[in-house]
Amino acid sequence: MLEKSTVINAPLDVVWRAWTTNDGLKIVSPQSNVDLRVGGPYEWFLNLPPDDNGKRGSEGSIVLSFVPQRVLVFRWTFPPDIPSLRAAGETTTVVVLFEEIDEDTVQVQLHALGWQRGRDWQEGWTYFDSAWGHVLDAMKRKLEQPAA
Repeated sequence: MLEKSTVINAPLDVVWRAWTTNDGLKIVSPQSNVDLRVGGPYEWFLNLPPDDNGKRGSEGSIVLSFVPQRVLVFRWTFPPDIPSLRAAGETTTVVVLFEEIDEDTVQVQLHALGWQRGRDWQEGWTYFDSAWGHVLDAMKRKLEQPAA
């Protein structure tokens, strides 16, 4: 299991919205398609030209489960950087846990599950070990900025 964690100095509702709304996800993705319901899309789009399959991000990722302001679970696709897994439609399951420490502090824990063996999967692990760290760092930086 790939695990990442951060503490964000912001209210829980603000952190939750950053992960579960199209507007909130602008912190990490210029465009997204999120419909927070079981089976709803949970897609982030990159500011890149489409790949060989016409995809620009995590098309096909869906919400698997959620408990408002506590847990978000989604199926996540592989990036163009790992074409064999992307073309094969391989995915991982990502569980994001939100724990309110106090009214202005939230611990966010991310767990990515479903890894398999093989060189391509190791590439995927390495990619997401870095990428999910960047996502959490970006969320923390943006959400802790004073309101303008």
